[in-house]
Amino acid sequence: MAFDKLIFEDHFDGDTIDRSKWNFEIGFIRNHEPQYYTDRPCNAYVEDSMLHIVTLREDYEGAKYTSASLNTEHKFFCTYGRIEMRAKLPWSRGIWPAFWTLGENISIVNWPHCGEIDIMEATVNSDPESNGEMRSTLHFQTKGTDEHNCITGWFHLPAGEKFADDFHVYAVEWEEKECRFYFDDNCFHTQPITEDMKDCFFKPHFILINTALSDWNEDERPNDVDTVLPQHYIIDYVRVYQ
Repeated sequence: MAFDKLIFEDHFDGDTIDRSKWNFEIGFIRNHEPQYYTDRPCNAYVEDSMLHIVTLREDYEGAKYTSASLNTEHKFFCTYGRIEMRAKLPWSRGIWPAFWTLGENISIVNWPHCGEIDIMEATVNSDPESNGEMRSTLHFQTKGTDEHNCITGWFHLPAGEKFADDFHVYAVEWEEKECRFYFDDNCFHTQPITEDMKDCFFKPHFILINTALSDWNEDERPNDVDTVLPQHYIIDYVRVYQ
């Protein structure tokens, strides 16, 4: 399918973040993550036609770290299409940048019944061999067992390279029967959408961009020695085509 009709874009050309397109999440939001999300300019701002999401080490509202998470909930959502972002990722131990979607009906059916498409997640851990890898995942509630399930595809850079070295395009092409995930022009993972998961992926989704800090395990957890802050997640543009 050709996705050639542009239905959403933000090139961050103004002086401030366009709040007609983006919401800010505030507080401790999910996954027992240690960062506190704010809407302060020190955590998210526009400069030189780029969105900067900045993760800081500071004492704030009971947290040791702050960051930002933006989404388009109730402002823009789509069912199917090519969703893409050009960005340079942050990089340090525990840093967890993501570009993803959630079902617009999340407030009604809750997660993971709403479905989640992780277009890009890259977590830096203590293993240097894994620091050039990212994952793209579908999260869903399986019809047959009514349990959370997820299926992940992985992309690996050549040894010694990092996603923070340059800008890259991260994208998904979402159709009724499959999702195809792209790094630049490389389709590295294709995931069929089966009847067992279809309830999560044939309804509208909204977009999220954030930098979290991982608390999944000791190898990924930030610390005062190996986690270098501040870190900037720099987004050139976000576009959606149908």
